[in-house]
Amino acid sequence: MLVSISNSFATHNRAGEITYQHISGRTYKIIVTTYTNTNPLTTQADRCDLLVRFGDADSAIAPRVNGPSLLCNTADGQSIVTFTKKNIYEIIHTYPGDGNYIISMEDPNRNAGICNIPQSVDQSFFLRTELVINPWLGLNSSPTLLNPPIDEACTGECFEHNPGAFDADGDSLYYSLTTCYANGQAIFGYSFPPNMSESSIDPVKGDLVWCTPTMVCQYNIAILIKEYRRSPYNNQYYYVGSILRDMQIDVAACTNTGPKIENINDTCIAAGTNLNFTVTATDAESNIVTLNATGGPFQVNPAATFSSTPSLSPVTGQFNWNPNCAQVQLLPYLVTFKATDSNPTTPLVDFESVFIRVIAPAPTGLTAAPSGSSMLLNWTTAPCNDTLGSNPLLGYKIYRKDNCDPWIPDACETGVPAYTGYTLIGSTPPSITAFTDNNSGQGLINGVDYSYVVIAYYSDGSESYASQNSCAQLVRDVPIITNVSVISTGTNDSILIRWVKPLGTSTNLDTIGNPPPYEYRLMQAQGFNPASSAFAQVASYIQPTFYQLTDSSFISTGLNTQDSAFTYRVDFYSNNLFLGSTSTASSVLLKTVPADKKINLSWQEFVPWTNYRYDIYRAIPVGSSTFVKIDTSIIPSYIDTGLVNGINYCYKIVSVGQYSDNALPRPLYNSSQIKCDQPVDMVPPCQPNFTIANDCDLFQNVVSWTNPNTYCSTDAAKYNIYFSPTQDGTPELIYTSTDLNTTTFTHTYLFEGVPSVAGCYSVTAVDSTGNESPVVTNLCVDNCPVYELPNVFTPNGDGQNDIFIPLPYRYVKDIDLKVYDRWGLLMFETTDPAILWDGKNKSTKMPCSNGTYFYVCLVNEIRFDGIKARTLNGFIQLIKEKNSPSN
Repeated sequence: MLVSISNSFATHNRAGEITYQHISGRTYKIIVTTYTNTNPLTTQADRCDLLVRFGDADSAIAPRVNGPSLLCNTADGQSIVTFTKKNIYEIIHTYPGDGNYIISMEDPNRNAGICNIPQSVDQSFFLRTELVINPWLGLNSSPTLLNPPIDEACTGECFEHNPGAFDADGDSLYYSLTTCYANGQAIFGYSFPPNMSESSIDPVKGDLVWCTPTMVCQYNIAILIKEYRRSPYNNQYYYVGSILRDMQIDVAACTNTGPKIENINDTCIAAGTNLNFTVTATDAESNIVTLNATGGPFQVNPAATFSSTPSLSPVTGQFNWNPNCAQVQLLPYLVTFKATDSNPTTPLVDFESVFIRVIAPAPTGLTAAPSGSSMLLNWTTAPCNDTLGSNPLLGYKIYRKDNCDPWIPDACETGVPAYTGYTLIGSTPPSITAFTDNNSGQGLINGVDYSYVVIAYYSDGSESYASQNSCAQLVRDVPIITNVSVISTGTNDSILIRWVKPLGTSTNLDTIGNPPPYEYRLMQAQGFNPASSAFAQVASYIQPTFYQLTDSSFISTGLNTQDSAFTYRVDFYSNNLFLGSTSTASSVLLKTVPADKKINLSWQEFVPWTNYRYDIYRAIPVGSSTFVKIDTSIIPSYIDTGLVNGINYCYKIVSVGQYSDNALPRPLYNSSQIKCDQPVDMVPPCQPNFTIANDCDLFQNVVSWTNPNTYCSTDAAKYNIYFSPTQDGTPELIYTSTDLNTTTFTHTYLFEGVPSVAGCYSVTAVDSTGNESPVVTNLCVDNCPVYELPNVFTPNGDGQNDIFIPLPYRYVKDIDLKVYDRWGLLMFETTDPAILWDGKNKSTKMPCSNGTYFYVCLVNEIRFDGIKARTLNGFIQLIKEKNSPSN
């Protein structure tokens, strides 16, 4: 077998990548694709096979498999353009276990003259791809790259390229520019071509746009394509592999202006329907332009087609595709259109990429039929209903909303977005196309026009289009409650309750099967969502015939609406047999929270109809019984501002709502209780800015601050100063003043009987209602301790220098002094900072002899962060002769 027909370090490699295909189990086909220079004037190298390293400490020789077999026993490769050959090498390998594997190939060397790779002729050509084997994420094959990594560019013209990556597994691809490799690592000194950066590539579509090349040269770039797969267990995306494509761009000096493809919008298509559109390209120099297309739709069955005849500008092409259910997937297919002009020297190209998403058609035949307090739903099997394929149908999701307003999704809108107002209420497996909606066992509400839609969903996370909605109401065979409105507060509080009668038709209440007399029983309970046992009957209405039943009302009295809501329902009886009840409905309960010159209002209610507006009323003038609407809100809260602190303001809320059934009374007005409150200043002033000037000589600290009313507050009325002698101590109030013009304070104090200026201060401002500013800033100052000892004293009784004492000292709590003779015997010790040693032996009380004595003195200094010890060591000269010099 002929391995090479030249030296083993020939300079011929231009571009390439490594891809892989899953075979079975942990067995993969590894595919190395290289593009080599075949110019006999610059290289004579050719590789019949290459060494591939699998990333598991194993390697093997991969034979070339493309082209004729004239020079090699296997294949000779395939010439694609002048002096460039495409070589494909394949080898099958079985991995020993799960994990991440770096597949690599290294071949000496790159071609000479690559401007952005230092000494490119001496750099090896290194390709790498990462294979991830993870059974939790499923089997995986790498993307295939459909556009070759060899291209030409002109100086002064924007260059475009797209790898044309197609992932048969439907994984998400992410593109980035990175460094070319040699000898197994990123090339030292590598740089992007001038005017190219990491942002030059579209990370989603892979479109590379380089504006513009400036030098005539060859450049190599590396495109890293990462794969991410959605986990069916948690819907998160996980890394499953990558390809590093090494690409070469040949920049020439030319006057050619490249062609331009007109913009194409991303689109969506339902499986089983036809997608057809025209692609147009123009060329400013009227060259003949060739249009072609690559991408996923051309790699599947049924495959897309693209037909175009090269012609003078403009040139058109026709894209046509009839995808079926096998092409349904969550992520879109990428189609890349390429226009190439016919310039004989340097033909230029333009790329236009478009996403096409194939969506499962909607389920059809949805119907909704009332049954008691439930709704029975039925629909036909989804058109894409394969449960065994690569993207099987997992089931159906059922959505509901409380009105029958139409919703028409756009061409790329799948599932049921939240903005539509629909709520997911249940799901079924693929074999079940029926669902009973009983509102999770609570029963649906009479008077509501319910709307339903159904979607199909699939294993990769994709969803079908939503079905056409189906609307229905429950049978009106029970009363419907419409009002629970507070009509008086404070004295004999009362609430008005209204309801409408059931309908007695063939499709509603069966008056033959349910004979008279008919009775309403009004049930009342205190609070929101009370238990069934909490309800008590407060009224009863009996009529001998159905037609004598009327819409009715009742005023419940003797209540406390100020502190509690009340909930009602109407039970309906036929011939003393219970037939059903209205939904429960509560009164509106208003709460207030006072603040500075404002009152925060919030309210709550639980009702079966929909309140779409709230009117806010306030008693005007203050103290009157006349309420005037001051504003409206669509949410159950409101802030009334611009008020006067200490004044009593009274409010009530009127909710405005309706049932979705147009036949019921609307709008429905229901009032809250009257609630009064007084705004009060609860906002403290800001903390004043302040400084501390400490004077160690005068044993005092001067605190200075700025009146906060001049820059950050308006109502400061008093100052407080807090102090702690230590950093970790509890601050205590040491000064207070209502004189806002005085902004200094001089502080002196004793710490355990010793003068000190160490400590931490904070200054606060207090307003007229007692709100005190928070302590944001706490400033600490320290002492300036001084403690030194003389080196000689003369205890001879002459009254001069007879006692060993320290030099003048300050800010010392105590000491631990020990004096030793030359033999190390302890002569004297004390904890008194004044010392007062008379020169006698502390044990014998006899005078010590003349000589030199050594001392060790531990000085405990008073600091703001506590007592800190400092050690002094030195010698004392003791002289008893009179008239001796002293220090």
